[in-house]
Amino acid sequence: MTEPATFWVTCPQGFHRLLKPEITQITGQPAVDWSRGLAFEGSLADAYRLCLWSRLANRVHLALGQSDNLSLDGLVALVDGVDWDQHVRPGGSLRVDFQGRMNGIDDPRYGAQKVKDVIVDQMRARHGIRPSVERDAPDIVVFVQVGRQRIDLGLDLSGDSLHRRGYRQATGPAPLKENLAAAVLMAADWPRRAAAGEAFIDPLCGSGTLVVEAAMIAADMAPGLLRRRFGFDGWQGHDRGLWNELTSEARQRRLDGEQTMSPVLGYDADGGVVARANETLERLGLSRQARCYHKPLSEWTKPTHWTLQPGLVACNPPYGERLGNKPELLALYRRLGDIAQSELPDWTLGVLTSDTVLARETGLKASAKERFFNGRIETHLYVFEPGERTATQTPAMAEQDSALRNRLLKNLKQRRKSLKGKDIEAFRLYDADLPEFALAIDVYGDQYHVQEYAPPREIPEDKARARLLHALAVLGDVMQAPAENIVLKQRQRQKGHAQYERQAQSGEFFTVQEEGVTLQVNLRDYLDTGLFLDHRPTRTWLQHQARSQRFLNLFCYTGAATAHAFVGGAATTTSVDLSRTYLNWARENLRLNGGRPDAKHRFIQADCLQWLTECREQFDLIFLDPPTFSNSARMSDTLDIQRDQQALIDSVMKVLAPDGLLVFSNNFRKFKLDSELEERYQTSEKTSVSVPFDFQQKRPHRCWHLRHKAR
Repeated sequence: MTEPATFWVTCPQGFHRLLKPEITQITGQPAVDWSRGLAFEGSLADAYRLCLWSRLANRVHLALGQSDNLSLDGLVALVDGVDWDQHVRPGGSLRVDFQGRMNGIDDPRYGAQKVKDVIVDQMRARHGIRPSVERDAPDIVVFVQVGRQRIDLGLDLSGDSLHRRGYRQATGPAPLKENLAAAVLMAADWPRRAAAGEAFIDPLCGSGTLVVEAAMIAADMAPGLLRRRFGFDGWQGHDRGLWNELTSEARQRRLDGEQTMSPVLGYDADGGVVARANETLERLGLSRQARCYHKPLSEWTKPTHWTLQPGLVACNPPYGERLGNKPELLALYRRLGDIAQSELPDWTLGVLTSDTVLARETGLKASAKERFFNGRIETHLYVFEPGERTATQTPAMAEQDSALRNRLLKNLKQRRKSLKGKDIEAFRLYDADLPEFALAIDVYGDQYHVQEYAPPREIPEDKARARLLHALAVLGDVMQAPAENIVLKQRQRQKGHAQYERQAQSGEFFTVQEEGVTLQVNLRDYLDTGLFLDHRPTRTWLQHQARSQRFLNLFCYTGAATAHAFVGGAATTTSVDLSRTYLNWARENLRLNGGRPDAKHRFIQADCLQWLTECREQFDLIFLDPPTFSNSARMSDTLDIQRDQQALIDSVMKVLAPDGLLVFSNNFRKFKLDSELEERYQTSEKTSVSVPFDFQQKRPHRCWHLRHKAR
């Protein structure tokens, strides 16, 4: 190439503002907008420099032509108008990357095939041989993009995306892409800061991408120096002498820059990823002034073993895309704010996160906000400058927080008074007592299960989430509970077995005591915990009535009532449920209390409705707590408790001994017992005594005792 050419540069969404000055700084040429990025006019040396030095770009394409004829004929004419002898050997190899659709081409693979056919037909006509197609490492990659108004035809000079620097070998979970890390650093003005001798710290470095990119900038190291291959390596127009000259210059700049680079430090709680980050720094030859250390954020203090000129603190903390992660992240973001205020008051802080509310929880006021995409996740870089950066809490929020704190303290005092002398470790502490905080908070020993009811539609999402995080902070403070002991879920109306479906895979089971019975719970993996707290009085009553009784637990869930009946001395227990998972849980609850599944203590996986029609046994004491509605695919029929109560209860009463008792409960608040059942059986509503003291504000269920009428 002897004449100036047009080059197209692609980049991730949100990078354009930063990439435009980078192109000019590297090439000396002005950049203009192009459909998928930016374009500039320049020499081959300019394109080489951009491939070697750009920290933000994905790809650099040499423009070969454009056409506004969006038809198959227009595409063929555009491709055939290029002299392909200038780009690929007759016996060489190529690949076509085709993007978009147009009339006659509905599949990009078909478009790529048509472009390839035109190229190889031209070469075969001239030389009698044709290039082959190579997917992995072709001599050239032909780029075709079909837009709304034109077709762009180019040659990919990059090969793999330029964000693949070549230094990453092993990483921790969810690493940042290298050019996103570079964009964060550039948006926070790190190149200028590094040139001025300022230091860099990442207190949550993970696999060290931010640290490595910061160190490469500080050492004036070209990000393309480590790449083994570029897209131009097999190109006929490649000027190896020019490329070698530019890479030699880059190596010398790197040697000079390493001598004067400022310190770059990273810290993380995971020693494994820290070790791998240090291996990367050592391979790059940057470990003299760049280092990562194993230290959790909770223990972080300003390092004293380095001489540090106040500079930039930047990190990519977890975003908490799952709601259940928020309590721990709340503490993490607040700790970041504390460090910025107490340990590093003269440093600039940059935080990349997708969660605006968590960013606010740093307690800092951002001076700048930059939008990026981390994969498909929309994120923002918040830059907090030193000085006046404390974000004061609004009087309204402070008043709400105070009201919640007082209510929790009041409820806790009442609960402790009511529980005094009782062997009960699980109870409800708070149930949407205040309209601003629509939460249910349950205590399980030293663990806390927080369920957020869906807020009213008129409340903005960010405002609702801010309230939620404030509530978690207040709860942690009142109960002196570490963030990892608070589990958050969003409670929505569920049908049938949806409430039992697995939500996570933590496997974190532990036990609580309830009136002499040990019960296993899991706060994280399911919507419910394995223990319905509002049935505590009913379970205790069953325990006291069970001695020498044949006990049946229908829709048994995790078998808590069965465990109570066993401890109470039941002669036999039979537990029936459709879920294998919960029957196994029920077996474990029996074992925890000294029982053993056997002929006397049976666990039956079955559709309760079908099982009742086939049962020929009788039971003295039956607990029936069906779902409000169930349409499980494994059931023989759907169940609507209001509609089907007669058929269900009649089936149960057939297996109830003549002098036996059925305890029937359900959590459909509008439920009405059918008058025909009241005529057919001896019924007595027990809701007033079955609802425990910690659920008195809201009636969570209704409960009846049913017996056969005397003949």
